[in-house]
Amino acid sequence: MATAFDTPVLPFADPFAALETQIEASTRAINASAELYTHVLNTQAAATRAFLEACSGLGAQAVQAAQIGSQRTAETTERAAETTERAAETAARTTRTAARATSRATKRTTRRAASTTRRAAKPDAKPAARAAAAPAAPTAPISGYDGLTAEEIVAKLPEQPQTTLAEIATYEQAKQKRATVLQRIAALTGPEPAPGYDALTADEAQKLITSGSPTLAASVRDYERRHKDRASVIEAAVRHADADAS
Repeated sequence: MATAFDTPVLPFADPFAALETQIEASTRAINASAELYTHVLNTQAAATRAFLEACSGLGAQAVQAAQIGSQRTAETTERAAETTERAAETAARTTRTAARATSRATKRTTRRAASTTRRAAKPDAKPAARAAAAPAAPTAPISGYDGLTAEEIVAKLPEQPQTTLAEIATYEQAKQKRATVLQRIAALTGPEPAPGYDALTADEAQKLITSGSPTLAASVRDYERRHKDRASVIEAAVRHADADAS
């Protein structure tokens, strides 16, 4: 492209000799400058348009990004609301379930407590029945019996009445089952010469002999010798039995 600097400017040899040529050259220079200015303006305009388009594109992208972000924010908010609602529903279901479980547990506890109270208030007849059915543990027939030896017990047996002998036999059988004691009891066990004889004193026994028959006297003699062996009673029984025989 031609410019003003590409056209030579000729000096005026004659002020008016080449006026037409000078005017033409100036015109060309002015046109060239105008064209250059126009080219510069067009270039700047194109650059400005490109810049504006670029900015417009960035703005559109920003707007689009903002719209997408807003949409995502709305979706996130909606999801959060749904999650909150589901959590509230879950909490409500959990609360109802816990309430039902607590109610059932309370009812069961109340029923059990009532049943326990009724059982506690009602006397249990089974232990009493078992206690009544179980045989009573035998008691010692003689004071300090468990501390006596077999020989000591045997020495005490002859002076015991028939009822006590029976008690000693039962107790010994339930406890130590000593043969010497049980055999001696068996030897001493037998009917009394008369009802209640074991409880009589020596004088009462003698009166019984004198008022009774010789057969009674003989029974008293033999019985007395095996048991208490009271001399006065035995002598009276012997006399009365011998007198009847003679």
